[in-house]
Amino acid sequence: MGLTEWTLVVVAALAVVLVVLWRQAVRVDRLHRTVLRSRATLEAQLARRATAATELAACGALDPAEAMVVADVALRACDAAAGELVRDGLEGSPETGPLAGVDNGAAGAADRGLLESELSRTLRTVLGPREERDELAADPRAAGVMTQLHQAWYRLQLARRFHNSHVEQVRRLRANSLVRAFHLAGRAPLPEPFDMDDALPAD
Repeated sequence: MGLTEWTLVVVAALAVVLVVLWRQAVRVDRLHRTVLRSRATLEAQLARRATAATELAACGALDPAEAMVVADVALRACDAAAGELVRDGLEGSPETGPLAGVDNGAAGAADRGLLESELSRTLRTVLGPREERDELAADPRAAGVMTQLHQAWYRLQLARRFHNSHVEQVRRLRANSLVRAFHLAGRAPLPEPFDMDDALPAD
């Protein structure tokens, strides 16, 4: 082949490589956006569960001592909803100083997971076995809020599962040698899963 033919081959090969890299970069970006959308959905379901737990505590159907315990944890969960769910930096929140680095972020995420887990355990303890839950659900004061709580809790489980699945997809893709070699993820932080105890009361 002459020089012209070799030039065309090289140009075509470079074009193929660029297309492959571009498609991989688009895929990485799309998955990052999917993580953020699923994280927003998870946040919403956590907030709905905390709100339903607060309403359950205030409905008058619980023992006063149990109502106070549920209200305390649920209100703290509601307050925590104002912050970030996972402090991995994916949402672009600025650092405020040398002490606001990765360690503080990890601690914040762990605290949120512990708080939501505490709410799960508190609710399971207060609601008790199936017979007691059925009795509580039969109380007109608690019937509606018990339904709301169960729905929010179940949707929370699904939302967390989807979020963590999307995070795993991003992490697996970013471990690809091609993505790493050409820095196709740019400066986007590596997404982190959200861990908590979200088990529903046993039947």
